[in-house]
Amino acid sequence: MGIARLLDQQQPDNMNKIPTTALTEEVSKNNGPKGSKTKQIFLGIDAHLRSYQVAIKRDNGAIQAAQRFGLSELLLYAHKQLQWAEEVYAVYEAGPLGYALYRQLKELGIKPYVSAPECLEQGKRKTNKLDARKLCSRLYSYVQGDKEMMRVVRVPSVELEQMRIESRQYDQLVKMRKALSMQARSLVLSQGCGTKNGSWWRPIAWAKWSQLLPPWLVKHLELWQKNLQLLDQQISECKIALIKSLKEALPKGFGAQSMCQLDREIGDYQRFNNRRQIGCFGGLVPQEYSTGAHQRLGSITKVGSPRIRRLSVEMAWRLVRFQPN
Repeated sequence: MGIARLLDQQQPDNMNKIPTTALTEEVSKNNGPKGSKTKQIFLGIDAHLRSYQVAIKRDNGAIQAAQRFGLSELLLYAHKQLQWAEEVYAVYEAGPLGYALYRQLKELGIKPYVSAPECLEQGKRKTNKLDARKLCSRLYSYVQGDKEMMRVVRVPSVELEQMRIESRQYDQLVKMRKALSMQARSLVLSQGCGTKNGSWWRPIAWAKWSQLLPPWLVKHLELWQKNLQLLDQQISECKIALIKSLKEALPKGFGAQSMCQLDREIGDYQRFNNRRQIGCFGGLVPQEYSTGAHQRLGSITKVGSPRIRRLSVEMAWRLVRFQPN
């Protein structure tokens, strides 16, 4: 996305808009005479849907007060910093806004990071401006070599992200089907009627169960039954698409669908340096409380991707079942 296109973008909230000339004057005022470049500039961004709070730090200087921008103004402001520094870094927390801002900043020539969400509260005060300042401080320490100050999220490629969305949509549909099924069972149970185990909404089971329920209750259940049948069809189509996308031969018990989903969640297997990193990524390593000569291990931490942990456990159980020897 070119900088000229960014200038043409409009924000729905006029309170977030800052004139381009004002931004240029502000940058000139804060950075000194033209041609005097600093070595590094750090931008801490507290990202929200309608506004972005941005705190800036130049080299070893103090973090300046955070400013509020709209999206186009933020990108323009960040791009202007390239005139005043050899390197410009930026960071914001992962969240519902995804990786679009990361890719836009990178396209402008900035070195962006996405950090894992953490509690940024300072004492008993928490504001967006304080969060932006805290992110800026952590980014500075991280770039200087303190890798413990910030947990960086690996940003997938656009293609991998799209494939991962397809995989996760299957799980979302299955979860939605389970929720609707339980709502219907809860209604029947609240009326003193026996519930039906299994997939009650499918044609054969529904034909039998509907004969045992009062007509007024059947009328309410029919709405859920039609939605559940539609979900069945959509889940089946998603499952077939996932299975067909995997071309390699698999050990008996792995399952093409599970392997496809696991591949899309992990992305690049070569990014792990040892087995422990793989285990930590899925939260499959033991808890530990050791001191001196005493070592105490507990159950698995479960600090990691729950999707990878679920898929790995399911595949391990199937291997035992289908390959008992």
